[in-house]
Amino acid sequence: MKNRFKECINFIGSKSFSGMFRPFLKPFFVLAVLLAGTALGLWQVKPPRADGDSPAYRRMMSSIQRLTEAPHPNGSAEIGRVRADILAEIESMGVTPLVEAEEVTELDAIDYFLRRDAGMTLEEWWAQNKDALAEDGITRPEDNFTISESPEPVVVYNILAKLDAPGTDKGVMFVSHYDSAPGAPGAADDMAAVCAMLEALREQSQNGALRNDLYFLFTDGEEEGMLGAWEFVTAHPEMKDMIELAVNLESRGNSGAVLLFETSPKAYGLVSAAVKSGAKPVGTSWAAAVYAMMPNYTDLTAFLYHGYAGINFAAVEGVETYHMPSDTYENLNRDTAWQYLQTTLALSDYAARSTVSGLNDNPREGVYFPFLPGVLILISAFWSYMLGLLACGAALAYIVFEIRGKRLKITFTHVLMGLLLLLSAGTMALFPSGSYLFYIPLLMMAVTAFLKRRKAAHILVSAAGGIVTLLLWVPVLFLLWVTMIQPMML
Repeated sequence: MKNRFKECINFIGSKSFSGMFRPFLKPFFVLAVLLAGTALGLWQVKPPRADGDSPAYRRMMSSIQRLTEAPHPNGSAEIGRVRADILAEIESMGVTPLVEAEEVTELDAIDYFLRRDAGMTLEEWWAQNKDALAEDGITRPEDNFTISESPEPVVVYNILAKLDAPGTDKGVMFVSHYDSAPGAPGAADDMAAVCAMLEALREQSQNGALRNDLYFLFTDGEEEGMLGAWEFVTAHPEMKDMIELAVNLESRGNSGAVLLFETSPKAYGLVSAAVKSGAKPVGTSWAAAVYAMMPNYTDLTAFLYHGYAGINFAAVEGVETYHMPSDTYENLNRDTAWQYLQTTLALSDYAARSTVSGLNDNPREGVYFPFLPGVLILISAFWSYMLGLLACGAALAYIVFEIRGKRLKITFTHVLMGLLLLLSAGTMALFPSGSYLFYIPLLMMAVTAFLKRRKAAHILVSAAGGIVTLLLWVPVLFLLWVTMIQPMML
């Protein structure tokens, strides 16, 4: 028996054995890297497992169930019941909420939409276009727009709760909307965020050592065109100098990770604060840059238009339930709800105990992306450029080294390296928020190429480079699928 075992070991170590399996080693290696990188990449954009034993989580889920028994659009009887429930919940914490009722006319709504879409007021737009429109018989601006089937004024009821910190008038505002789309119970959009904010308010109402004011704004009329948010910022110009950061919590689906998908410009400090808070945000600077180019709007739009610093969070998977009757408590992903809660609790706790005054006084751009589950890498635009230049320099150095040694034979690796070099340089110049997607793989490829004569190191760095590239690209491709491609297929 011992002799047979020894013979077996010797055979495995022999050239015959290695020659037998050598054709399968490279495909196996590539497949292993693909599977590992893809699995880790997808894991990065999944919410953490819900803790069903958490009292705050149980209260939150109970509130969501109670507040989404029926659709509750602006102006409905049901939203009145929801509003009364939210007010009673806040008052039970010993906090006195403020309800602001504002009438929004059709001209008000037109003015908001023009500011949002065209960057000008109704008065400015009319001054530019009234003469041309008069030739078509249009003598009033409202005759050129269709805001709704009924031009009757809309009344929005915003709810504001404030926790006052001693010795300061600076603070952070959390925003979500408590109205739903007609026909949708609105469990994900946006009651999960509303109830997460209620739990954060409950926790911080017991905090006797607040360093900053905390505001919790529950808007009405978001589904009508962010009317509540526009009314609030318009009615309170003084808040601009008091709010250091506006945190909006939205939803476009009922599952998946709660993504940091939008920021105000030059938001390195804001994203850094989100990372330091322990909220473990999931987001990419390329997505924020792309979103800024798209005609999509949330309550944060009103704040950004008026010059506030802000960040925006939303779940985007499960888009088939968005504004649909299926947006129910039963269909709301529990892990997603848990991440709404954890994000809000962490950010509110950070805002309560940290210095937020001057958070955005030295604004600078940042590049950020997930790297392994629960980790967000954030680097300044300057160091991103430096890293990109290093990658391009390493690739060029390798190419020059090969040419001088007369070893350059055009292979797929060389073509790919050249393509990555061009894409790295191009995105660094034109789209720096997404340049990391190209220069990091380029740097890994250049290092791998230099190590090709050190077999063990070459294999290890090749595997690491493949996995790193997939960690960067899998979330990008996945988000493109759930936010753009999948909705078009529904």
